[in-house]
Amino acid sequence: MPGLRFSQSTDMAIHGLWALAQLEGRRFVLLGDIARSQNVSESYLSKVFQKLTRAGLVHAVRGKNGGYALARAPESITLGDVVRAMEADQPMYQCLAQERCCEALQDCLLLQTFGEAERQMYAVLDRVTLADLRHDFLRNAQRMTWLHAQAPPAPEPETVPAASA
Repeated sequence: MPGLRFSQSTDMAIHGLWALAQLEGRRFVLLGDIARSQNVSESYLSKVFQKLTRAGLVHAVRGKNGGYALARAPESITLGDVVRAMEADQPMYQCLAQERCCEALQDCLLLQTFGEAERQMYAVLDRVTLADLRHDFLRNAQRMTWLHAQAPPAPEPETVPAASA
């Protein structure tokens, strides 16, 4: 399959956010539940979710009823947001002009080309939201059965004690 190469952290972030989007903001999910459903290391996923929290994509709450939840509606979180949060410290192309004693920075076709490619990439990624991914999953649930195991367990309904007469 053609595609760009992003870090494993970005893949984990997308699937972790997708799992939270499945719950439609109904509760906080423990990181361990997400890690188990994705069969990944909880400590590694913790580092991923720290970046997502700093980027404002998830809320983290400590305590008995704590965990993680989306900080915004799935319709307002794009793949571009996730990639920026996870890959911000790694530019798509890093010029070694100084090491090569090159002075063509402003007029360099190579830098202009990679700059335009990066802008176009984010334009495409910014068109797809977590809500779009959820809709695609629901539409293709038969073909994407592997994702069923990735969603954390559904919240248990709260019971209210009956009033005594």
